[in-house]
Amino acid sequence: MNKEELIRTLAAHAADAVVLLEKIWPDDAFPAKLCDRVDASDYFITNRGAVIANDMRVPFLAEQVGAVGISSDDVHVRWKIITVYWPYLRLSYAVRTTAWDKKPRFPGLDLSDREVDLVYEMCDTLSRNRAYIEKDFSTEKTLFADILSNTHAAKSLGTFDESRFIELLQNDPLALPVLEAVLLAGVWSESTLESVPNFLMVFTLPNAQALSVRENLEEHFHTVDLLRSPSAPFERPLTLRLENSQPPVYSPAASGRLVLLEPIGDAPRKLLIDTIEQHSRIQLLTSNAEARPFAAFPIVISTRTFPAAYAYTVTIPKQAHSLRESDADCLRLAAAKLLCCISGAAGTLTEAIDDLAGNPHAYRLNLPERWITIARQFIRHALLTNENSRAAFDRISGEAERVAKEAQLSRAETIDKGVTFLLEPECYKDAIRPRPQSLDELAETTAFEYTYQNEPLLVYHPDRFAGLLQRAGVGPELVEDVVQALKDRSLCTSEKVKINTEGAGRRYLAIPTKKFTNSRIPAVPAGN
Repeated sequence: MNKEELIRTLAAHAADAVVLLEKIWPDDAFPAKLCDRVDASDYFITNRGAVIANDMRVPFLAEQVGAVGISSDDVHVRWKIITVYWPYLRLSYAVRTTAWDKKPRFPGLDLSDREVDLVYEMCDTLSRNRAYIEKDFSTEKTLFADILSNTHAAKSLGTFDESRFIELLQNDPLALPVLEAVLLAGVWSESTLESVPNFLMVFTLPNAQALSVRENLEEHFHTVDLLRSPSAPFERPLTLRLENSQPPVYSPAASGRLVLLEPIGDAPRKLLIDTIEQHSRIQLLTSNAEARPFAAFPIVISTRTFPAAYAYTVTIPKQAHSLRESDADCLRLAAAKLLCCISGAAGTLTEAIDDLAGNPHAYRLNLPERWITIARQFIRHALLTNENSRAAFDRISGEAERVAKEAQLSRAETIDKGVTFLLEPECYKDAIRPRPQSLDELAETTAFEYTYQNEPLLVYHPDRFAGLLQRAGVGPELVEDVVQALKDRSLCTSEKVKINTEGAGRRYLAIPTKKFTNSRIPAVPAGN
């Protein structure tokens, strides 16, 4: 059943607690991945096509496979999608989330009360979300075999050329960061990794419309991605779009591999930061997956900045270097040479991070910088043997670090300029008008005064806000960051204010008058 059919079916049964979606007769019995989760659980056991729960034997398995929300004019209903597996029969149901705890019965299934309870227990215990986050599935053997196969295949491209690699680093600012990312992604699942690289590696796009820049970045990751299964389609790196406040859910096949995260909106961005912050005091890892904040090293693609304490940011230039075929071969050979000794790399990185922590200058570095420093030292040691090449690498990596810090500082200063500019309405008093009474007046208005819940505000038109910020030297790619800075500093209303003009409602960014530098809005000039 496709998404449109699912929505139509649920809309037709809006008053029901449980809806039968489809019934199919597959060729196999229980899915192998589900059986793996059953075997990993402490409660259920599979035995000869049946399932044993305590002293009860049942011929079915169940799991939650997804969720969907149906919106109408006045209500939003969420449903959990589950599948009940019988030998050679599968039934899919939608259960209204508000009725889940009441454990409603399933139409078409003749189950006892205890068996109905077991279905819901299976969905909770064996759910993919919970299993991927909490359960430890051993992926090291599979990962090792895949890396071995991929690195062996990469060697057919030729011999790694140090001088060619140095030339690539000089011309391509993305070559070194993607190698650092794939190295940290490769050691993530190693049980010998005692210290956790507990930070986000963020690749910041110039803006959301920079499609060619994004495609070029994905091409770089595609080139160095030797962590994926050889049977996977080699089109582009695996990317998870995070569109709500739920943690990223990795399938077992993606655990420990190179996975790109793309947060959409403020909620998933905040969730990523909060997750890293919660694990910020964890210094040691066990071999269990739940000790790590994520199932794979978190590599983020975003147009937004992240706090420097929890993220290492790589600012992607607008005119990024496009990989030629020879460049891609050189970069892939470099990744293969790094990953062929991934087990030793985990131990080396752990020892190096411990040594660096004892260095008297370590206080100057936060955790992301420490890990990137160690990763670069390992890349230098593993790839380069010639002293001239190593000296050139030191110059290039030092310059890259300086450029990255300058870009981060410049970005932060520009955002601060935008915030300061907005808090001084005298700087743009010519753009402030009385509240527009028509849509035509609204289209020509940049900012206007408005009173909401007895509080005077200055309201900004969203279509003209970016043009206003350009007066302060803020480009369109930083407009969202300025708005976020206003929210983080509690300088604007927590929610956008809804205002009606000629019957048309729209939400606007608003700053309370008391937040301005002189706690007032300048008088509207005569003629406006």
